[in-house]
Amino acid sequence: MSEKKDDTPQKFRWLNPALVLLLVALFSAWLLLTPPGIEGKMNAIGYSVCHQIDSHSFSVGGKVLPLCARCTGTFLGLFISLVYLYSKDRKSGFPSRQKMTVLLFFFAFFAFDGINASLPLVGLNTVYTPSNQLRLISGLLFGITLANVLLPLWHQTLWSNPNPQPVWHSWRQLGWLLLFCAIAGMMVVSDVPILFYPIAILSTLTIYLVLGMIYTLLWCIILKKENSLHLFRDGFRILSAGLITAITQVGLMDLIRFSLSQTW
Repeated sequence: MSEKKDDTPQKFRWLNPALVLLLVALFSAWLLLTPPGIEGKMNAIGYSVCHQIDSHSFSVGGKVLPLCARCTGTFLGLFISLVYLYSKDRKSGFPSRQKMTVLLFFFAFFAFDGINASLPLVGLNTVYTPSNQLRLISGLLFGITLANVLLPLWHQTLWSNPNPQPVWHSWRQLGWLLLFCAIAGMMVVSDVPILFYPIAILSTLTIYLVLGMIYTLLWCIILKKENSLHLFRDGFRILSAGLITAITQVGLMDLIRFSLSQTW
């Protein structure tokens, strides 16, 4: 007696085009409902995650960046670190204890600088004078820390054959990361007009990248698809679901904030 053929994949053939249509629909709605122009779109993305206080933000060429100094640093640091540390052999280990201590210091600096800058809000004096330069530096270092957590989780969760070696495995890597982040920081503070769009676009689109990665991991766990992917194309549905959820969150946060403030 012949075995019954598993037709589960055929039953869900409609899901791929449905996900694409949903993605296009959500993105189109976001384009129509947000302020016009590239600057308007970048500001709308930043609007969903950042307070966007002008005095806490850098201006480049006379235009205020769509994210505050700390958020600009965080997402630029994240992007630089994810690109630099990503490996084709899917290294999935967390850094060693010594290296984790360095990352904890970066996080502590980020948290302390943020708390210090917020003390006047509760009627207390600051320990030192806050500055956008310090906000930017603390954000860049925190971005490095986040990447060293997110990237191992990404490889550990998605791939069927993750490499157990640490993502950050040498001090030379940290040196290069600090150099690249320093260059990015100098670009932000240089006030060169031509750099406005690269900085604004890169920092804001990284919001979608990071949220998409986080939600992809969550969908992978919810659907019990951990360690099931061999190639990116194997995870089209999970990756699409992660990106759709990220776009939805940005849109909902924009909607809630606009409903409360009635202004972009």
